[in-house]
Amino acid sequence: MASAENTGTVADQWRSNKRLAAMWDKGVKNKGVSLVYSAIVFGTDNRKMYQHMAALSRLPEGTSVLDVPSGGGILFHTLRPGSKLKYTAADISQLMLDRARDEAAKRGLHDLEFREADAEAMPFDDHSFDVVASYSGLHCMPHPEVAVREMFRVLRPGGRLLGSSAIRGANPVSDRFINLWVKRRILDVTVPGPTFVGWLRDAGFTDLKISRSGAILYFEGTRPELAEKPERGEE
Repeated sequence: MASAENTGTVADQWRSNKRLAAMWDKGVKNKGVSLVYSAIVFGTDNRKMYQHMAALSRLPEGTSVLDVPSGGGILFHTLRPGSKLKYTAADISQLMLDRARDEAAKRGLHDLEFREADAEAMPFDDHSFDVVASYSGLHCMPHPEVAVREMFRVLRPGGRLLGSSAIRGANPVSDRFINLWVKRRILDVTVPGPTFVGWLRDAGFTDLKISRSGAILYFEGTRPELAEKPERGEE
């Protein structure tokens, strides 16, 4: 989907490279292109991603959701106009947020909030969201394990994390593509599945649900409820 030789950091590319933003966004939103491309590059059936994302379409009214990095709004197909979710789309790239705003308008989603934000240092208070969704973005970050900890921080106790990430070690073809995209500064730190799952555990997530399709890891995790303060004399 993106083949131009790039310079600067990965974050710089996503902030300033209009061609990259447009090609990537159009590719991931075109289901036909995405299915073929993902099968060739990642050895995955991309329909699994849409099935995993569908959980967002079943959230009750009033649920607060953080979509980070939102990209151009790939998750918006799960939302319904008037669903009354408290939905925040955050991304480090204003280019992608502009595309996300256009996508929201096209779908009649007028109640979303858009924030330019670095997932590794988010401008949100602790315990701000019921759900954090992070699809196909952590592998574009220099310190994804830091972003995972940030996602844990902004979740309310009992809140859920849902998402996906490319991983290394699934097959030689995918590893070659990942290496190429890292060289071209489209992707950044990408690790084997066990390392990624370790980040989730180290951040504090429990009730993990992990699955893999080719070189794509799908994950869910819960921020545990806060322990009740013991009664006096029970410490």
